[in-house]
Amino acid sequence: MVLLLYPKLYTLYYSKNSMAQKQDSLSRLMEQAQSGRSDSYHTLLNQISITLSKFLANRVGSFDDKEDVLQEILLAIHNSRHTYLPSKPFYPWMYAIAKNILIRYYKKIHKQNANIIEAEIHTLPTPEKLESNETEGTNEIIRLIQELPGKQKQIIQMLKIQGLSIKEIAIKLNLSEANVKVIAHRGYHTLRRQVKK
Repeated sequence: MVLLLYPKLYTLYYSKNSMAQKQDSLSRLMEQAQSGRSDSYHTLLNQISITLSKFLANRVGSFDDKEDVLQEILLAIHNSRHTYLPSKPFYPWMYAIAKNILIRYYKKIHKQNANIIEAEIHTLPTPEKLESNETEGTNEIIRLIQELPGKQKQIIQMLKIQGLSIKEIAIKLNLSEANVKVIAHRGYHTLRRQVKK
């Protein structure tokens, strides 16, 4: 009768109950693994790999990166397994490790992107080359820059045609230097797509 009157409450109760049972099961498996049972440890790793894959699905962009981050988390769990207390819930312990690895991954990606943006700033011809038309295809590049949307066009023109620095552009446009770099990066990405076409 309760099920018919309140199906959502039943579903909520069932899913919470199911999660608690799963967590108890993982706690037991980890306790057994800590005492040297390799079969329990193998089962534990298989089960948490599925859970962690779902956790990473919307948090890590590329499939390869997701697999790398998952392996790092599993390795960190392996190296920290002696710190788990079976009397405590398993998921908070596991997710604390996963979040630390994820933060490290985000920092690494942010640093890589910053380096890529810096490199891209130097890939287009310099203002002198643009003015003297020394390089083949310069007119085409200028035309493509003109077709960029709003701020991308403005920032790339200031960088490559006017020869301003990131700092000068940030001051002129009242933006942070990081923001100028990100917009420039998007502009370069758009230009590359146009050139490929």
